[in-house]
Amino acid sequence: VYRFWPREATAAPTALLLTPADREAQTRGGTWSQIFNPNDFANRAPVLVWLALIEFLGWLAFPIAFVALRALADRGYIFAKAIGILLPAWGAWTLASYHILPFSRTSIAVVIAFIAIVSVLATWWRGRELVAVLRARWKIVLVEEIAFLVFFGAFLLIRYGNPDLWHQWFGGEKPMDFAHLNAVIKSTWFPPYDPWFAGGYLNYYYFGQVINATLIKFSGIVPEVAYNLALPMYFGLTAMGAFSIVWNL
Repeated sequence: VYRFWPREATAAPTALLLTPADREAQTRGGTWSQIFNPNDFANRAPVLVWLALIEFLGWLAFPIAFVALRALADRGYIFAKAIGILLPAWGAWTLASYHILPFSRTSIAVVIAFIAIVSVLATWWRGRELVAVLRARWKIVLVEEIAFLVFFGAFLLIRYGNPDLWHQWFGGEKPMDFAHLNAVIKSTWFPPYDPWFAGGYLNYYYFGQVINATLIKFSGIVPEVAYNLALPMYFGLTAMGAFSIVWNL
């Protein structure tokens, strides 16, 4: 235990403070108005853009899932959505954590391009089999797509009914959750800055927010809206993960 007077706090030895160089770098991530444009198409049709991005990443990752999850009867079709969401976040997080590329739309696009190359190679390797499986099992693919949209839509209606990030009676952790998300979105390097502790970095498990932040930053949808789209997305992915496991068994 290190004991000190409040006036001595600035001299307290701690590993939780950003270095001057890191603190300066974190301010180069851009202002909110530079990162997001509330008047662009993504923010005029956020639900459509969000779903289009999920579908795009899912189809992009499907050849990878097709090879990796070949023991499943649906060849991992619905799990490809989760894989397509996870891989760009993990790649962008890795690049920013090792200070190779800052966390930005450019770094996310680089990772997505790499995933596309891997998917093209997987398609070249198993393309005929992939087409044959889709032709033979298009009905289950259609059912999974429709069911995902149903579950997504059901929870989206709940968020429409109460989009506030603060529970009416219990308060809850949503303000902290949203603050951490915003800090991750706006950070240049990882770990992100701490939104509660000025001049410090976030000493908390935050990778789940990187997944959200990657989709939000790449889509350009403002965080207060995208937060209420991420929750239905996870509800849909969870429901369809359970569906796929049971159906494949």
